[in-house]
Amino acid sequence: MKRGTIGILGGMGPDATAAFFSMLVRLDVAPRDQDHLHIIVDSDPSIPDRTRHLLEGGENPLPVMLSSARRLLAAGADVAGMPCMTAHAFLPNLRRNCTLRILSAFEETSKALDSFTPPIRALGILGTIGTKQTRLFETAMPDKTILWPDEDTHRAKVMEAIYGKNGIKAGNLGEEPHQLLIQAAHRLIAQGADAIVAGCTEVPLVLSQRDFEMPFIDPMEYLARALIVAAKGVYSDHQSK
Repeated sequence: MKRGTIGILGGMGPDATAAFFSMLVRLDVAPRDQDHLHIIVDSDPSIPDRTRHLLEGGENPLPVMLSSARRLLAAGADVAGMPCMTAHAFLPNLRRNCTLRILSAFEETSKALDSFTPPIRALGILGTIGTKQTRLFETAMPDKTILWPDEDTHRAKVMEAIYGKNGIKAGNLGEEPHQLLIQAAHRLIAQGADAIVAGCTEVPLVLSQRDFEMPFIDPMEYLARALIVAAKGVYSDHQSK
């Protein structure tokens, strides 16, 4: 049976995009190459920095993101996802200005959290200040307590781990960003977090469930699973109408 095509609106950053592609392939279990879903990756690192725009009035990334979404649509993508949490601040405008169906990592994670036993009530977020200021988690998960690191920890630990000279976006996936994020996570656990959330797609490049005794939530996993389900249902939905 013919199935749909997944698009990845990527480049924000390239390592996170590559990791998301690998995750999609791993979660799309198939006995042979030909049974895997078709995936189109548009990794455009020229997309202006989302946090810089949100915090400092830097160049608006929306026009370049729209161009990427339209390329995916023209190439045949039926459904798409963005491996960048902060970029979801622009998702409403993307949806309004492009007919490509783009799923939300926040919406899919919110649905998935309902199935956890025991229930998760407080989420400790390791994400950018841009994501914090746009209240993306708070809006998507109003039934959860959203915990962020204090301002000093956020800048000196989380943002440094992501954007610093020896940070993840600079290509360092080693011990320095790992330790900075672990220290920030421990602060969140002390604040009462029931789970640690990778609130930036760079975070799972250096952290994993092995680092924690409590749940480590990667929204990209729930987005990937939802994209696979959506792609497999594209043509069956058409046939049932």
